[in-house]
Amino acid sequence: MKTQDWSVLVELDATDVSDDTHDEVLRALSAHAANTTTAGNGNFAVILSLTAAGPAEAARAAVDLVLAAAPAELHGRQAVGVEVTTEAELERRIASTGD
Repeated sequence: MKTQDWSVLVELDATDVSDDTHDEVLRALSAHAANTTTAGNGNFAVILSLTAAGPAEAARAAVDLVLAAAPAELHGRQAVGVEVTTEAELERRIASTGD
């Protein structure tokens, strides 16, 4: 099966996450062009890029990467949301809002 590039947002059930934790996760996931953010509900979230065969594989791989990169402050936390978008679709969306 052909692989393609995906942008994946993984939201964890963690709020009030320290700046140090954001920095640690960014360092651990730097190979995946990761960004950390706070979801609308206050949860810690990570957006990263990866290559996978399909959306289910991309979601699974992203959750595994984020949980593996989680420092002590996030141990025991679970993913409560995942959004998977092809990089091509993400670029199209960005371009359409840039007008």
